[in-house]
Amino acid sequence: MVKRLLSLNGLAVLGAVINHASGWGFTAMFWWTDRYQAGPVPDFSGLGTASYYALRAAEQLIMFSIPAFLFVSGFFVAFATGRRRESLGWKPVGVRIRDLAIPYIFWSLALLAGKGALGSFDRPLGYLQSLAFGRAAAPYYYVPLLAQYFLFSPLIVPLVRKHWKPVLLSAGLLQLTVHVARYPVLLGRDVAVAQWVVIHSPGWFFPQTCFWFVFGAFAGFHLSVLKGWLVRWAALLPALTLVSAVLAFLEWELLFGLSGREWLPPAVTALDSIYAGAMILTFIAFDDLRPPFTKQLGELGARSFGVYLMHAPVLEVASRAAYHGAPWILGHQFLFQPLLTLAGVGVPLAAMIAIDRSPVRRCYKYIFG
Repeated sequence: MVKRLLSLNGLAVLGAVINHASGWGFTAMFWWTDRYQAGPVPDFSGLGTASYYALRAAEQLIMFSIPAFLFVSGFFVAFATGRRRESLGWKPVGVRIRDLAIPYIFWSLALLAGKGALGSFDRPLGYLQSLAFGRAAAPYYYVPLLAQYFLFSPLIVPLVRKHWKPVLLSAGLLQLTVHVARYPVLLGRDVAVAQWVVIHSPGWFFPQTCFWFVFGAFAGFHLSVLKGWLVRWAALLPALTLVSAVLAFLEWELLFGLSGREWLPPAVTALDSIYAGAMILTFIAFDDLRPPFTKQLGELGARSFGVYLMHAPVLEVASRAAYHGAPWILGHQFLFQPLLTLAGVGVPLAAMIAIDRSPVRRCYKYIFG
């Protein structure tokens, strides 16, 4: 099971890279259009093209990434607790948060220093907020989020061990509340309660993702219960995964059209969560299958945190290098996206291997975790 979850972690970090690469793809398609064709920007003429739908499909398929990360983290918290202890102690919690915080602060400060070198400065309070809420780079919100779950672990663990049904139900309802509240906000409706819920549940805060960590802890403590359920329903899970992915894709296009906006930034919906859950369960249910590149995914999963931290600046540098040095490639997403994905995974892995084999390898854990 541990090897299977490492492969899931590897698949999730690959999905995270693809997700953020597609974000740069949309930037190139709509806001950098003047670099490869005449006309004003933003230019939304690319909506409805093959490139647009390819980016949307990629964006949809990887919606399981953050849920998978949190599920695996919750499982390993239960695994670390063991069968004899009632809860996870505060000392291992402190060690886990330290191991997250040091590499995270290193990369955050490096990115903020880079922005300063380019003339983008902030107030001292702004820098503190960037570190506290993961604002140095778009994907970094995940680290303060995961740190919260580790802090809550000594409280979550005994509840999930003894009262998993009401805990799972409560976490699911809390997460569903956030997703449901998001719909009127996306559509531009003036619903005060929905706006309050959305404002008070940003990405770095636990309410909109809490079910995944709790579900992972449940799987760690009650794996036999989960597997018993999976045996009965495994045959339906691949179909549920496919159907929910298609429905979530269509749902977002419908929301986009009803919103009346020129562009609607991506956000997780209730159907996305159904797809993510089905995808995770399918991956676990068919643990006897060994698809191609399983070993490589496991190795990538073992290095996932370092790749996650480093891929954001790599993608930005690569995208801006294309903007200035090879703008023609921005108009060819079927070439631009594979190159970005290759850079987003390959450059961090190469850097990790190089440092691990260098005289400064003692610094490895402080840079990559």
